[in-house]
Amino acid sequence: MKLQTIFFSILVGTLSIISCSENRLEESPVDQFPLESPLTSESDMLYLLNGVYDQYSTAAGFGTDILVFGDLISDNVFITSQNTDVAYRTTGFLNWSPDVSDFGMLDDLYDGIVLANAVINDQSLAETPTVLNYKGEARIARAIGYFYAVSFYSPNPTAGVNQEYGVPLNVGIYNPDNNLPRASVAEVYDLIISDLTSALSMMTSEVPLNKGHLSPTAARLLLSRVYLTRGAAGDYQKALDYANQVINSAGSNTFDFVSKTNYVNYFTSSDIAISENQPETVWEINMTSTPSENTSVNNSLSSFYASNGSKKRFLFTQNFYSSFPSTDVRRSLFTSSAVPTQDNPTGLWTRKYIRLTSEGNFTQNVKILRMSEAYLNKIEALNKLGNLTAALTELNSFATKRGGSTYTSASIENILTERRKEFFAEGQRFFDLKRNNLGFSKITNCYSSICDVPANSRLFIIPMPLREMNINPNMTQYPDWK
Repeated sequence: MKLQTIFFSILVGTLSIISCSENRLEESPVDQFPLESPLTSESDMLYLLNGVYDQYSTAAGFGTDILVFGDLISDNVFITSQNTDVAYRTTGFLNWSPDVSDFGMLDDLYDGIVLANAVINDQSLAETPTVLNYKGEARIARAIGYFYAVSFYSPNPTAGVNQEYGVPLNVGIYNPDNNLPRASVAEVYDLIISDLTSALSMMTSEVPLNKGHLSPTAARLLLSRVYLTRGAAGDYQKALDYANQVINSAGSNTFDFVSKTNYVNYFTSSDIAISENQPETVWEINMTSTPSENTSVNNSLSSFYASNGSKKRFLFTQNFYSSFPSTDVRRSLFTSSAVPTQDNPTGLWTRKYIRLTSEGNFTQNVKILRMSEAYLNKIEALNKLGNLTAALTELNSFATKRGGSTYTSASIENILTERRKEFFAEGQRFFDLKRNNLGFSKITNCYSSICDVPANSRLFIIPMPLREMNINPNMTQYPDWK
């Protein structure tokens, strides 16, 4: 689907919302428009805002693919040799091309962005505190869409090459005839930062409706990661400052650092009162038992990662598992139950994704942003500011709270090792490596001809889809994929 061919159309003054890529949006909240334009009430705006979250929750978005690709395009997981299902095999074997069908997240990110634009640009409602909070949420959501788009489809800002190949920027009213060219990487990051800081200036409520909604804490956490990634003059200090702001908000019923005691249940409890909407969570994708509101058997993360999943495809290596000491609580999130014996060495499943919750099958919320990231962002910022003594103290403090191994230096490799242990199966490894201009090696269980990926590999930049190249005459392909 073309980037601008979106989810809704404007016909004779009426804004109608329809699904464009999947059937999971055939029910509320967003498909039940028509909604007369202009918006007539705050509830109308919330209805439209919920459409942003619904679009981001699809299997091609944060519901599955964005997290899966963050693992597959790294040294985190391998696809078992037992499974002959072709889905994700091209990605896992690192041998895709511009016409590969695996990468559908760009469409869903832009669908969410255009819906966010409709909220941000609305001029019909008085700017009450509620409306400003909704518009702030929409700005955070738009920033997230652009951040993940530019992180996947463009070079790292500190890579020093091809910085003119950002992603298209659409911030106005929907126009299906737009053929937007790529903006520069710098322009995309400027918009992301502007959206997040604008959201903080207008939002008066620190408490989200639920953890499926974005909040000022989410904006601050994103800003810490964005500044770590952009790496311009002064950015690492800003990354540290925003990480500290998130950390300083801990200790409340709304946001808090998950303890070692509660850690495993936070991921594995089938009781959603224990595992969902928790203080550790900053933002998660809401899944429910309604068929249109979960990714179901074919696309659920549990289908790929869990030992009882229907696909049972993604395994972690023995050497990664062995890096956790027996005292590390995170080690409990692996299982060797029913692992394929054809793999040598055999791998392990993760327990982070479970099939059944108290709501039903495939209803586990997907955690995207967590409080723990603020502490690790702080450590990485301290490293890049040259404050290695403080970084080591913080790094060992974090590892100790998980019962993990401590370190003798706060090198970027050690910091990323701790991030890898904390966020495995959560889609962050690809971005951690790319942000720091580091490659990776699949030391074991590499069933592809590509086992070593240097930092300057084109595999760190996803090619623009061939369908977009064919439809949009102003689109340019990344040079390494021509």
